[in-house]
Amino acid sequence: MTEVKNVLWTGGWDSTFRVIELYNRGVLLQPIYVIDKYRKSTKKEIETIEILTSKIEERFSNSKGKILPLKLIKRENIPFNLYLKIIFKIIRRRLPIAKQYYWLACLSKQYKNLEQGIHKEDIHLINLDELIEIKDETQHINWIVNPQKMDFFKRQIFKNIRFPLINISKVEMKKHAEEHGFIDIMNSTWFCHHSTTKPCKQCIPCKQYIANNMEYRLNT
Repeated sequence: MTEVKNVLWTGGWDSTFRVIELYNRGVLLQPIYVIDKYRKSTKKEIETIEILTSKIEERFSNSKGKILPLKLIKRENIPFNLYLKIIFKIIRRRLPIAKQYYWLACLSKQYKNLEQGIHKEDIHLINLDELIEIKDETQHINWIVNPQKMDFFKRQIFKNIRFPLINISKVEMKKHAEEHGFIDIMNSTWFCHHSTTKPCKQCIPCKQYIANNMEYRLNT
């Protein structure tokens, strides 16, 4: 496969699982990291991506996949979209949707088939019933918005997005990684937004790990 696939990569659990999955399918990956100047863990996450890249390439040396140098995009350089901003504010009045979904919606207008790591436990935002199953360019199952099932406002935010992890939980990813010999790589991921040394246990990602039965990662 020679077509470059743009992949959002934070150095976290979900996006790393997807990178490994695609790498082992022989995909040419262009990892993208959005720099948020208000996130304290930015430097740590970029360093983690560099470490993970080396580990993945070494561990799966027989793969025909390739990871291109990380593309850094400053959040403030993502083109502003007034229409999406208004839509996002309407959604936020009735759903606990993180601000990142607005600028990722804007980014998805620039990068074809951009993927988000929304997984099985994120049903407060999107559930499988709102999506259509497709076969993507890797000839594997993926999911896109079902315009007949997702309401108008959410559809405007997510219509250019794919959801490859919507049918799997963090615990299920862990089991798969253990069975296929790369759980050590997954345990090298970083997720805490407030600390660069030890998970704070207070930020949203840390709390999500607790809610998703992944408390052991908080002792990283």
